[in-house]
Amino acid sequence: MKKLNSLIIVLIITITGIQAQELEQFSLLEAIAYAQRKSNSVRTAELDVARAKADVQEYTSIGIPKLNAGVDYNYYVHIPTSLIPNDAFVIDIPGLNIPPPEPGYSETQFGTRNNLTLGVNLNTLVVDGSYFVGLKASKGLMEMTKRQADLTKYDIKHVIVKAYLQVLIAEQSRDVLLQNIENIEKVIAETRIFLENGMVEKLDLDRLELSMLNLEVQIEMLERQIELAHNVLKFQMNYPLEGEIELMTKLEDVFTLPDAADLEGKITSDRRIETDIMKQTIRLNELNTKRFTMGYLPSLSAFAVHQQVLQRDDLFDGKQPGFYPTTIIGLKLNVPIFDGFEKAAKIKKSRIDVEKFKLQLDDLERGITLEVRNARAVYNNATKRLVNQDENLALAERILKTTRIKYREGVGSSIEMTQAEQELYRTQANRLNALYELVVAKADLDKALGK
Repeated sequence: MKKLNSLIIVLIITITGIQAQELEQFSLLEAIAYAQRKSNSVRTAELDVARAKADVQEYTSIGIPKLNAGVDYNYYVHIPTSLIPNDAFVIDIPGLNIPPPEPGYSETQFGTRNNLTLGVNLNTLVVDGSYFVGLKASKGLMEMTKRQADLTKYDIKHVIVKAYLQVLIAEQSRDVLLQNIENIEKVIAETRIFLENGMVEKLDLDRLELSMLNLEVQIEMLERQIELAHNVLKFQMNYPLEGEIELMTKLEDVFTLPDAADLEGKITSDRRIETDIMKQTIRLNELNTKRFTMGYLPSLSAFAVHQQVLQRDDLFDGKQPGFYPTTIIGLKLNVPIFDGFEKAAKIKKSRIDVEKFKLQLDDLERGITLEVRNARAVYNNATKRLVNQDENLALAERILKTTRIKYREGVGSSIEMTQAEQELYRTQANRLNALYELVVAKADLDKALGK
């Protein structure tokens, strides 16, 4: 039996250890950092940044010298035949009576059966205005892609904050209900003693036990809500849904009061990432216009070619002639004259795009102003509501305390006490909702301000 008990203890410790290993703890900042590492949207944004870097490298390569080497080998099964007129090489020498050739052509073959060419080609861009403007634009596009990745991370942060707060509020609601259950258990125990002494009726005890059962039902419902809130948070974090997490940050640690500038300062959109992205988009389109305009200017490129040519009937006969070099160095000037108004159309479209994005920037700035104004109003209203709910909660607690004293002294009824308890529970729920709305309003205000 002792061995069996020892085995059971070992199994319990092992199972407990496994469960403890599966439980992972997260503070709010850790949850945000985890989500930003694991989120597929963040990963996609980071891949976009990596691709933008590759695009810059690809475009930069246009202006880097290109060096190519090649080998060409030709074997003439039939050497090309040329026809030469019979009188092509007739020389009239005075004093010599040379008969004229017969009319017609002579068949002649030139060249060797084996031709081997070793060549090296070097090409480089010297001057091209559109290339340098495009290079600047490609780097600007990469920077804008980075800012878009920052925006994705910032949006993930805001989502995690709200999901995290939802769990904290649900857990705090459970703590309040558990405290209420503990309090009513004490009252029930006292009421049983009063009932045994004939000081109260059985109906009074039944009412209290009914309140107790209602609280237990609410606890069960709240446990399911907490589980759902945990699942939503894990989903937003991209954390395995089958895993277990524990939140380490308390609700009071999350909330920080905004300063005067947040609530009354001048509204500016420059702190918002969206504004930066839109301004960068405008700059890129302006560079695009400049790039098309530079297309009217000439471009200059340079090249160098060196070849070694081997011509032999027998490729491996060293007695026959060897390699003969050919080297060419040159410049190529391209002067655009008329392109059918293609560049003019591209310039016109790019300028239209610039104007469109400027209008969108204006709408964005006005939208941010509205968002900040509304966030401030919501925060102020949430602050007032929490203050009112704190006062209501203090009043409800005093009423319940007075009602219980009257009940113990026999001058109050159980109905009055039950009503006071129900009012306290409603006030507690309203206060928690007001606290949640205030914390969320603060998070929305920070987001609107671009903090």
